[in-house]
Amino acid sequence: EYMKIEKKILDSKFYGDKRTCDIKFIVVQDISNRSITHYYISEEKATQIVPDENMTNAVNGGRLNKRGYLHGICNKYNSISIGLSDKTSEEDKETCLKLIMTLKQRYDINNDNIVRQMDITGELNPTIWHDDVKWKKDIKDKLIDPKQTKP
Repeated sequence: EYMKIEKKILDSKFYGDKRTCDIKFIVVQDISNRSITHYYISEEKATQIVPDENMTNAVNGGRLNKRGYLHGICNKYNSISIGLSDKTSEEDKETCLKLIMTLKQRYDINNDNIVRQMDITGELNPTIWHDDVKWKKDIKDKLIDPKQTKP
């Protein structure tokens, strides 16, 4: 594993039932008062607040526009979510990348399935990575895929 994750699991009334299928997606989004994510990044730390085996409402919502190309494909049943605060520092971005790599390794998730809330609903979320170029530079280009062979 790539990092130490602090656990502060919420009371179960704040999240859903146990999932009934495998985790296939990692979704990065802003922390909001409408949704609860499995993990959140703040002050250079990753904290887990919902057990991986339980569902959250983090990827709920309708498709707002054509940017939501994964709507109906990535959902609360097959995803795990990471929340970012509105004051995300460069160090927090690095912590997010390490958490993605940890979860990616743990659940054998391919790089194409590391997505943003925006890719599901079309909402410009997360704020710091709604720009495709920044998302690619900060996250996608840095992902290591153990299944890929070196050229």
